[in-house]
Amino acid sequence: MTEHKQTISLPEPAGLQPFLDSLNLEGRPRLATHLRAALQECGAPETALVRLQRYLEVSRTPHAELDLMDATLRYTRMLLTILGQSHYLTDILCRNPEYMSWLWEEAELENARSRDELVRELLRMLANFDAFDARCQALRRFKRREILRIATRDIFIHVPLASLTEDLSNLAEATLEAAYQSAHRDLEPRFGNPMCASGTAECGFCALGMGKLGGRELNFSSDIDLIFIYAADGATSGGSSGSISVAEYFHKLGERIIKALAEVTSEGSVFRVDMRLRPHGRMGPLAVDIDTALRYYEIEGQAWERQALIKMRPCAGDLALGDRFIELTRPFVFPRFFDDETLEDIRNVKRQMEAQVAGRGETDTEVKLGRGGIRDVEFTVQVLQLLNGGRYPELRSGTTLEAIKALGMFGVLKPLDATALASNYTFMRHVEHRLQIEGSQQRHALPKDPAELDALAKRLGYASDTSFLADYQDRAEATRKILDQFLATEGAGNLWVSDALNPHSDGHAGLEGLRSLGFKEPVRAREELLVLYAGTRERPHSLRVRQQFAAVAPILLKALARSANPDATLLRLGQILANLRAPATIYDMLKWAPNLSGYLTTLVENSEFLAGLLIRDPGLFDTFGRPGALERPSSREDLQAQLDALSNAYDRDAAPYRLHAGETLRIGMRDLIQGADVVTIGEELTLLAEVCLEYTVDAARKRVVERYGESSGAFAVLGLGKMGGREIGYGSDLDLVFVYDSGATIESGMSPIEYFTAVASHIIKALKEPTRYGILYDIDARLRPDGKKGSLVVSDARLEEYYSGEAQAWERLALVKARAVAGDPDFGDKVERRARDIAFALPLTQDNLANIEDVRQKIVASSNARNLKKDEGGIAELEFAIRLLQLRHAAAHPELKRGDVLGSLTLLENGGILAPADAATLRDTYLLFRRIENRLRIMHGRATSSLPVEPEAIAGLGRRLSLGDSLAEEVARRKAGVHTVYNRVLGTLMPGRDI
Repeated sequence: MTEHKQTISLPEPAGLQPFLDSLNLEGRPRLATHLRAALQECGAPETALVRLQRYLEVSRTPHAELDLMDATLRYTRMLLTILGQSHYLTDILCRNPEYMSWLWEEAELENARSRDELVRELLRMLANFDAFDARCQALRRFKRREILRIATRDIFIHVPLASLTEDLSNLAEATLEAAYQSAHRDLEPRFGNPMCASGTAECGFCALGMGKLGGRELNFSSDIDLIFIYAADGATSGGSSGSISVAEYFHKLGERIIKALAEVTSEGSVFRVDMRLRPHGRMGPLAVDIDTALRYYEIEGQAWERQALIKMRPCAGDLALGDRFIELTRPFVFPRFFDDETLEDIRNVKRQMEAQVAGRGETDTEVKLGRGGIRDVEFTVQVLQLLNGGRYPELRSGTTLEAIKALGMFGVLKPLDATALASNYTFMRHVEHRLQIEGSQQRHALPKDPAELDALAKRLGYASDTSFLADYQDRAEATRKILDQFLATEGAGNLWVSDALNPHSDGHAGLEGLRSLGFKEPVRAREELLVLYAGTRERPHSLRVRQQFAAVAPILLKALARSANPDATLLRLGQILANLRAPATIYDMLKWAPNLSGYLTTLVENSEFLAGLLIRDPGLFDTFGRPGALERPSSREDLQAQLDALSNAYDRDAAPYRLHAGETLRIGMRDLIQGADVVTIGEELTLLAEVCLEYTVDAARKRVVERYGESSGAFAVLGLGKMGGREIGYGSDLDLVFVYDSGATIESGMSPIEYFTAVASHIIKALKEPTRYGILYDIDARLRPDGKKGSLVVSDARLEEYYSGEAQAWERLALVKARAVAGDPDFGDKVERRARDIAFALPLTQDNLANIEDVRQKIVASSNARNLKKDEGGIAELEFAIRLLQLRHAAAHPELKRGDVLGSLTLLENGGILAPADAATLRDTYLLFRRIENRLRIMHGRATSSLPVEPEAIAGLGRRLSLGDSLAEEVARRKAGVHTVYNRVLGTLMPGRDI
């Protein structure tokens, strides 16, 4: 045995002698020869032998393994190569020894497996598991086995780099597709399928691969960079948990995809997922619709973000949707004429990355980001693609080697340069693979330890670390020389911005730059910028603050240039920023989150009201400036937690006002920036109103108890109108009815009506009276029994008595939206149910219909053609049509007893009561008019429903809503359509009436 060890040139390794003795070399005559040959090819034969011992110990058939090694040299070489190259691969084999026989007998090693083949196998396997978590675990086991196969192709078969990266990329795509289908399978029973707003087509979803996945260039420890897109807004078809918006559905779907791939479990993970390349980065929604994404890249996307789109590729889900999106991005990824300023922006990003690498002392040893490394090749290629891809579509490949070949064929790269870049890129990727395959870690730097470097060199086939480093350095230098040709070219940059901010300059270049961005009064605009940069004479800014503003000014000015009126927008923005006590904090936020500049300019352009909130309280920046602040609606728990925290602050009286201002600002930003739909905005504003109302109800009852004692009776607040329908808009008043238990007794002996009138009075005062913090809501209590003439509060018995026997038909119709919104929950639910029953029990007699129609006509008569709500064909008439149909059919269809407009409309259509075309007319008009109404109200914070008088103002509103210059004509057309539907509905209920 000692002779055998010496023959294969092993020292006396401690602890290995018993293992060597156990191999039974005498009974296996060829094993020693096969071992010797295989170990001689290993860079570290001792390590390979130690790992072989470990593998045989866990193998179920160790003797069969040794017999196969004795019989077959190739098997021995394969096994020892795997064990000698990587402890990660060794761990895989020791965890699943059966993989080795699969690798030897079944696995495809010569060629990459196709995406479709992998997907089919994965889906067949996952079909055996009902639970989502169980499918995730199976996905991890599949990936582990396939990584072993692909790594063996690399280290043993030595397949070309392109075949290797294709195999890895196909594996990533297949697992991503399986994760997508598994996530959908998990969500579908709960929410149904995502449907476009039309309700007739399922809404497509696509996971787009970026970076190395998009370029089909994955390595063994790559993250996968993803963007999730979907076709359009809409809602799900509904399941056990009801229906949700398409946006919410795809957010949940995206979360499950990430969990399926990236969560670390006992089985490991599949791939780490990086979503930071999506629109707005971490601050953006997890999934975004196509139109929003296109608008972002076209208007807000930075140069480096558009550069990243070169590698974008559909990888899972609706691939045709992904292809369509990519085609739509082409004009601003590959413009026909590329400006120097954008090129300079890209160069600056590259320089920043190099500075970070230099700061770590890895400039000459970082394979990916170091001098002459992988990123240098990719940067050279991508810059040349950006410069020339607009004219030559053949140059647009996201795969680096393919792009190099195309650049050479079109003469953009010299033939020798193209050959050198392709060879050096392939070399660097092989080095990267060997660094990562050893421990499955994201390693990009060459080892600093000489022994580790020497071992790496030998795994790569070099005689020593010296020969390897010489080759590495020669290749890096050759690559860098090619890149330097393009880095040396001068770009326009943002020098004019520096001139505009220089108080000692005449500002000629700066003024020209401002004029070119669309500023009509560049001199005044420059004065405003100088104040933001240098401060005032009384409060001059420090050098650090000036440097911070200089860094953000180019981005800020580009954002301002996209506004309809850059001059006015800059003035309002200047009011906000100049009012800051600590401008450095906000400038720093703008610097590190460039999207905030676009957010701010959009805010001040579209809403004097919201901008005023910021001017009064700059601390509200945090409500939308922190990462993720705009991604999702606040829950009741979120709002309550904020209110509790504010109530414990120094000035607790300000708590509801600060909550109201901050959340209104955040909702407004979600509307303006994220494009949150009308329904979502209404629900968010209503929830905020409910939390503020509940706070004031609790406070009012405590005050009344302190003065008049306890009451045995319950108390509730009913919301009517938009409050009842969860459809509040900006600046809406709250239609409220205050109800108390008719059996109530008061501890002090006062009458219940006096007692609860005191409660209601305190509530109204707290909500609507101006304070130094502002006001919360205006209150309208006129819909109570007997209106203004009646008592402010009403007992539940009187409420039923009035609406059942005394109220006019239109008053009962208003009860359709009655909803308990604050007070004692059980009592409120009881009153709500009774009010709703009374409303839907209204008989549609000819007299009642005539009463309702007369009220509608009075509403129209009091209005004008600019009014979206009261005019003929407006929102009020639209709701009359829906309510009349609900009343007519509620007995046969109890589910119609609900107060919201869109939900009721959907049920009427699904029940065959309303024709699809008429339903579409009402739905589309309602959504459009509410959207316009929200934009009108968000500008000034007032409850208006009328279009502006001035044609220019109407045109500007249309442009801000992306509706073009024909807004007035479109509104008129929609009103006519609604009025036609209303007349048709009324005609079926009142035959013979002249309508």
